[in-house]
This record gives sequence, C-alpha cells and structure tokens, in this order.
Amino acid sequence: MRRPNRKLHLSASDPVADAVARANRARRKGDHRRESNALRLACSMEEFDAVLWTRLGDALLRSSKQHDALQALRHALWLRERSNDTPRAIVTRRLIESIEQGTQLSAAA
Repeated sequence: MRRPNRKLHLSASDPVADAVARANRARRKGDHRRESNALRLACSMEEFDAVLWTRLGDALLRSSKQHDALQALRHALWLRERSNDTPRAIVTRRLIESIEQGTQLSAAA
C-alpha cells in the first residue's frame, strides 16, 4: 500500500515558511550568506523553534562565523532542554563542544 505524500505544503502567506524556502534555495546554490540571512529572519519570527536555531547555527558555521554559530546552537540547546527534548539536547551539546574544541563535527554526533 502506498503512503500518502506528506510533504510540508508552504503557504504564500506564512513569512516563516517563505524564509525557510529562501534558505533552502540558497543552500542548494551554496550561498551560505543568503541562507544564514533567511534563517536569521525565520528565527526572529519563530524564536522558540529549536530546529530553526540549529539550522542557523549550521549555516553560520559553514559561513565561517563560529562565534555566531555557537550562539545560535546554544539558544537551540536552551530550547531543547526547556522542552525536555533530552536526546536532541545531548546531540546539540556535543556539536557545541566539538566546535569549541575545533574537532570534526561528524565525530561528535
């Protein structure tokens, strides 16, 4: 039996979804600066979304903005701990520690 297609349908009237769509397009093109800017906008509108903050941290890290990436990931960690999302909080904490120690991110996760 075939599963229904459950892709996220983006609404043109949802500014957060629009910003995320812009970030996705920029990432596919390799434009880390535009991706970061779009994700910053999404985070400013949806400040309690740990996924957005984690994506912002990743984009900033790829843009060589380590300090800003750490701030975004720390905010994501705070949100995850606050919502008792322990498994993801552990991974986020490992990412932060990995960045601070200058080790490979793939080894931390």
